[in-house]
Amino acid sequence: MHFGVLLLLANARSGKTDTELWKEEMELGVSLEELGYDSVWVPEHHFDRPYCVSPDPLQALTYLAARTKTIQLGTGALILPWWTGHNDPIRLAERISMLDALSDGRLQLGFGRGLARDEYEGFSVSMEESRDRFNEAATMILDGLDNGYIDHDGKYFKQARRDIFPTPARGFRDRLFNIAMSPPSTLAAAEFGGTLMCFNYQYDIEKQAEQFNQWRDRFREVHGNEPPPPVLLDFTYCHEDAEVADKTMRDHLAPYYNSMVDHYEFDGKHFGKTKGYEHYETGADMLLDVGRDAGFEGFMGLQWTGTPEKMIEQMRQRVELIGPFRQMVLCSYGGMPLETVQTSLRLISEQVIPEVNKFAESAVVASV
Repeated sequence: MHFGVLLLLANARSGKTDTELWKEEMELGVSLEELGYDSVWVPEHHFDRPYCVSPDPLQALTYLAARTKTIQLGTGALILPWWTGHNDPIRLAERISMLDALSDGRLQLGFGRGLARDEYEGFSVSMEESRDRFNEAATMILDGLDNGYIDHDGKYFKQARRDIFPTPARGFRDRLFNIAMSPPSTLAAAEFGGTLMCFNYQYDIEKQAEQFNQWRDRFREVHGNEPPPPVLLDFTYCHEDAEVADKTMRDHLAPYYNSMVDHYEFDGKHFGKTKGYEHYETGADMLLDVGRDAGFEGFMGLQWTGTPEKMIEQMRQRVELIGPFRQMVLCSYGGMPLETVQTSLRLISEQVIPEVNKFAESAVVASV
């Protein structure tokens, strides 16, 4: 089973300067290879220090590529509607191809549509254009990386035919990922051919399994072949003592949760008035009704955390319900010290992952 780590670059309650935070998180990323993790991912976010200080995942991954040898490197994700210049898709395609060459083909390409109104306003882009901008830019980039050139005259982007240099060694159709949380985005990800990536913040595991199965069914229907294992992303913390695990997780996840709700305005009233984002109105109304404290309890209850034994059993239930999937963890948040993060990751790597792989392998064999 594949286990990856998404670096959050979150400066909520860290007490660090942005420079200190970046250097520490990059060292964490480098250490993941030695700890035995399969992939490291970097997100794209703008304008909000408490939530995430990560404007350029490709640049961060270039640094990690130079410091590592085998670990896969993922954009988690590039938010294509925020790249608004006529020539931005070919610039992105060039940078993607260059990083893939420098990393010996280790790059995994994650695309997203974005959800935060503040980031859209910061780039002077209407959220209601997000789906069309995403589809047009993603098609240009993927076709360009397949063909070695881009030639496009569209609604949002115009590019006279130009070759992509360095020449792409191969395309990204088999290593393409789409972050999708709403039912329409889940189906769109399947139609586009990307592996589904979901953050575990809104559904219990039974409902999450339904979402994965909807994506799988639509993927088979459109493409005529079996989809790859989807990706589930969790906040995590592991400790041998259950009380320490719970307290540490709560102390650090709570401030991050509040920064997340603020960033996305998850308790806002704009979603129902924004084309393409209506699905989030129900969740916002529920959070307004119950309040943030209750919302946090529900959110924390979904995460993959606790003692090694608890995490193994939690993963056993997931594998039984979901079938083959890839697990990605978010491990550094709310000012958690680097040593605490690495101790947790090492415990997961040494005591949890080997046990999970035993029954995950059996599940894969049974599904064939």
